Amino acid sequence: MGISYDPTKPAANDKPSNDQAPMQTNFASIKTLIDVDHVDFSNGNYGMHQWVQLPVPYAAGTTVPVPRLFTNTVDGLGNALPGSLAQFFAYNAGVAGQSSSNYISKAQGSVLLFGGIILKWGTSAAATDASTQNFVNAFPNNCFNVQVTINKSSTLATVGTNGFTTTGFTFRTSASGGVPITYIAIGN
Repeated sequence: MGISYDPTKPAANDKPSNDQAPMQTNFASIKTLIDVDHVDFSNGNYGMHQWVQLPVPYAAGTTVPVPRLFTNTVDGLGNALPGSLAQFFAYNAGVAGQSSSNYISKAQGSVLLFGGIILKWGTSAAATDASTQNFVNAFPNNCFNVQVTINKSSTLATVGTNGFTTTGFTFRTSASGGVPITYIAIGN
């Protein structure tokens, strides 16, 4: 279902009185469009979003224009999400299904969460004491915290960080030699 809108009105050479009826139709259509998901003109917060409604989720394999936020009820491998709840995915290339696979089973990555929080994760096969571990890409503003764990059950050592920045962190361990690690970092 569409709404009526005539982009040729008002015409350049017409008097406004000649185009009054189609101009009123255009303005009514614009108001109808704005009132969907937005606070209407009668409210002091006019134009702000009340919420965002998205169309039916994209099917895996559908080409999506970039960049695009979309919802899907399956992950990038086609597995149903818990409770059949649609989740937001950010898309920058490929097809919708490929975008969602960026957030599962990846050795290192980054995702923007609601509220502007960014979560990053990664691994290192042989991190040594005082070595610098860089994020895949930097946080734009701040890194709030980094948590590190040893990714090998037979290694008994303490691990942690000796400071972190927007680009990475300094790994610390009591282990001699390199140890496999996994990390999670949060920032904005």
